Amino acid sequence: MSPVAVSSVAEWTRACSGAFVPLRVSATAAAFHASLAQVRLGPAVTVTRVMSEASTVYRDLDLIRRQPRDDVLLSLHRRGRGWIRQHGRTAELGSGSAVMYDAASPYALSFPASMSEVVLQLPRRTLTSTGHTFAGLTAVDIPDSAQLRALTLLASSIKRPAAEEAEAIGDALIGLLRAVVQGRDAGAPATDPHLLVEGIRLWIDEQCVDPDLTPERIAAHFHLSLRTLQKLFAADGESPAAFIRSCRLRRSRSLLGGGMSVAEAARRTGFLDVDGFTRAFKREFAQTPSSVRPARD
Repeated sequence: MSPVAVSSVAEWTRACSGAFVPLRVSATAAAFHASLAQVRLGPAVTVTRVMSEASTVYRDLDLIRRQPRDDVLLSLHRRGRGWIRQHGRTAELGSGSAVMYDAASPYALSFPASMSEVVLQLPRRTLTSTGHTFAGLTAVDIPDSAQLRALTLLASSIKRPAAEEAEAIGDALIGLLRAVVQGRDAGAPATDPHLLVEGIRLWIDEQCVDPDLTPERIAAHFHLSLRTLQKLFAADGESPAAFIRSCRLRRSRSLLGGGMSVAEAARRTGFLDVDGFTRAFKREFAQTPSSVRPARD
């Protein structure tokens, strides 16, 4: 979905209804501005960045009867304040908070001033393996956990993944949300390191072409110590630096296969030194970069 910017409540109603589920919107300000940008991750999962001025977005019984949907939504709030109301409960939204809500039941999101958030949307059926209904899980602040931090950071960093990567990222988000739901319902924090590493790996894969990407920067991004990050990767017999290099090399091989020069493929995938790139490529794939390029007639 292409980014959408609007300057009226009517336009925002159409934009939100098209991006999420059929909704109604109200706002008191005479001048209203809002925008959203959505990334589709496979056939059913979306991540949407939302920014708007003061407004209330709601889904009532009339809309539910006429246009039923069975989606689950997770608001990952970034800026501003707000509230989500559903099933007789109200959860406050502030920077860093996370709250779920269910499109099959009436709900309202109220924002008294400008705000921004990231919204993960997916069908309820993708979470059925948790074995829970959602009536008790919505409009309740989700406590901090390793899985929630990984999910938030992964969802917030997604830009425009390649088609072959999009569904894998969507599956990772589903797995992380399942773990968040299970951990919260069990009354204990979810701390499975494998899911955290999965989220970190996907983020690295998206950022790997940045020549300034280092283990130290990854650790800072995920609010971990460098030692903790190294231990997480060591459990699978690798290091963060080796994983960065492997991601860059896989990208470079794809570019070389499309006919790009060795020097340009190295530059495009974060390698600053062509000789170093060539040596790393030969160690990884047991062939030279130039041998991957298609032969010319």
